[in-house]
Amino acid sequence: EAQSPVHRQVTVIYNQGRAQESAAGQTIIQHVLDEITFAEGNISERYSIEPIPVDSRNLKFIDFLMPGVVAMSIMQMGLFSVAFSFVQLKSRGVLRRLQATPILPASFIFAQVFTRLSVSILQTLVLVGLAVVAFDVHLEGNLGIMLLLALLGGGVFVSMGFAVSGWARTEDVAAPVANAIALPMMFLSGVFFPRDAMPEPLRAVADFLPLSYLADALRNVAVDGASLWSQWENVLGLTVWLAVTFFIAVRLFRWE
Repeated sequence: EAQSPVHRQVTVIYNQGRAQESAAGQTIIQHVLDEITFAEGNISERYSIEPIPVDSRNLKFIDFLMPGVVAMSIMQMGLFSVAFSFVQLKSRGVLRRLQATPILPASFIFAQVFTRLSVSILQTLVLVGLAVVAFDVHLEGNLGIMLLLALLGGGVFVSMGFAVSGWARTEDVAAPVANAIALPMMFLSGVFFPRDAMPEPLRAVADFLPLSYLADALRNVAVDGASLWSQWENVLGLTVWLAVTFFIAVRLFRWE
């Protein structure tokens, strides 16, 4: 009576993100196992492959860096452009003279905010497009979600810029204040490297910075394909910062 063949399984872990290469590799491995079976002369005990897929997208450092750079550019645009331009207009008396014109002050402020938020959208599109075309960055998530996050983050840093311009009377004062706010966030918010490498006390503070919320949300969408709802904690953090900075900006802003 003929014995049914016994299959001796060999586990093969393969990257399901590279289907063609994985299939070719499994074919080669199976061929080698068949050769071993024939060489042993025991046809009743054959080797067989047990494939186990894993999700490995072969991420590069640029994939991690790109969302952080986008977040940093939004911060710099909102904070520095508003702070410097409005302090300059205030020191030259332009804002005071503007009050004598038919233009409503609220309309002027709205136009400035709208312009800078539009720039946030545009620079996000440019940076993401450049990363995809020039550096072969693979965008996993929805670009529309990234643009919504850019709008929210832009609102936070524009409000922060108005707060600085309201407190500072000259450009010489505005520059160090804006830098004192921006530079710590650039290095503590996980823009260039993961915050996991930080000491725990420092990380506990860095996790609550507005740039951390924005960079994390953009990175989760771009790299992991996360939905907007899954980023509710980061969105909530940005919303709280928006409310706080807007309140401070309203209290500090002066036309002269």
